[in-house]
Amino acid sequence: MRNAKLKSIVSCLTVSAFLAGCSTIPTKTDNTDAASTAKATETSAVSTAAAAASGKLSWDKVNDPSLKGQEITVLVVDTDGKIGTLFKQFTEKTGIKVNELAVDYNSLYGKITTAALSNSSDIDVVEMDTIWAGQFLKGNIAEDLTNVIPADVQKKYTQSSLSSAMFDNHLMGIPYYSSTKHFYWNKDLLKKAGYDAPPKTWDEFREASKKLTANGVYGSGWAWKQAEGLICDYVSMVYAFGGNMIGDNGKLNVNSKESVQTLQYMSDLINTDKTVDPASLQWTEEDVKNAFMAGKIAMMSNWENMYPDLNDPTKSKVVNQSDVGLLPGQGSVVSSSVTGSEGIAIMKSSKKKQAALAFLSWIGSRDFQVPFYANTGTYPSLQELYTDEAIIKADTTKSLSKIMPEFQYGHNRPNAPGYVEWADILSNQVVSGLTKHQTPQQALDEASKKIDEAIKTAAK
Repeated sequence: MRNAKLKSIVSCLTVSAFLAGCSTIPTKTDNTDAASTAKATETSAVSTAAAAASGKLSWDKVNDPSLKGQEITVLVVDTDGKIGTLFKQFTEKTGIKVNELAVDYNSLYGKITTAALSNSSDIDVVEMDTIWAGQFLKGNIAEDLTNVIPADVQKKYTQSSLSSAMFDNHLMGIPYYSSTKHFYWNKDLLKKAGYDAPPKTWDEFREASKKLTANGVYGSGWAWKQAEGLICDYVSMVYAFGGNMIGDNGKLNVNSKESVQTLQYMSDLINTDKTVDPASLQWTEEDVKNAFMAGKIAMMSNWENMYPDLNDPTKSKVVNQSDVGLLPGQGSVVSSSVTGSEGIAIMKSSKKKQAALAFLSWIGSRDFQVPFYANTGTYPSLQELYTDEAIIKADTTKSLSKIMPEFQYGHNRPNAPGYVEWADILSNQVVSGLTKHQTPQQALDEASKKIDEAIKTAAK
């Protein structure tokens, strides 16, 4: 979810990682299908005992008492201190001291790249956004854990969280939490418009939006400002219309038939039908939530952490009026969303990697995941916890059963090296199509051309 706040942070490391990626983006970078994940988990069948014998990281040693007394530094987003408080439980259990380096999201990537460029061993463990997995691998920033974390352990995590920690079948971290965007609707407004249930397809969504747009209320609002939120919505819709961000040749494909169809649909909503609040072109996801809570829009796509605020009477005017469920699909596609799950990785330059691995083992366990959800409302990466009594009890909003189904329909943004550069190009061109400076075809053809040029320039 934090990835939606991404700014265009371009560093020397981004360029070097972009170079390492060459001129093509490997296939399977979406990593959302079961076959892709299965292939990766099969690869991890290498014996951990053999790894231990060779002096490498060993999953068998995560509970080794000899690690007691070591100190590790963990870099995570934790602006309110709730996560750092939980880390004390790890120290009590293992004797390994955790020095938390807490930052806001927009400082995270810069801290990681600075440490990697200087080969500093000051930071051992870092939070990894899904869109950085490719750079972590190609830039040699983090340890490749594909053959370290056993296959049977990898299979315990939700598809959304596991795929988000991977690039090209390489596991770059332990799944930290599960996140996708979800469909929210105002039940009262839909009922007044004659609907007892939310739209299940984007065609139905368009027709419902026309009936819902009246008396100062718009059918929907979106985070279509030129930023990461726009990329999230665009990618989600491309897959809903049967497309894929990666072509058969393994290269990024931004001007496919389905991509053009998606941008045309988005443009029709805001320009032809005028059912999208025009302020959406300046909105972030937080702005969209605020408009929904004010009763100014009837439907929205947003992250699961938005749900509690909708029923908070100190913030919302739509208390007990909203509901959440699957985003619409189209044709044979039941639903399509975009992932915002993250991982926790071990820095390549760390000198305390086995202690760091012990920390990752704990992060991915019930011991951390249950209080993490209870304290922060962040959804677990462990699949089995969605039927766990402790999690169900902590679900004060009673939304767990409504949120979880979308996780199986989440798609990753192509988390390839150079993402920061080409995503900025793409978002700029999508805005060009939405504002009718260009037709959708022209906008995406130009995006394809500019991205190819950027790749060629970086490869020189």
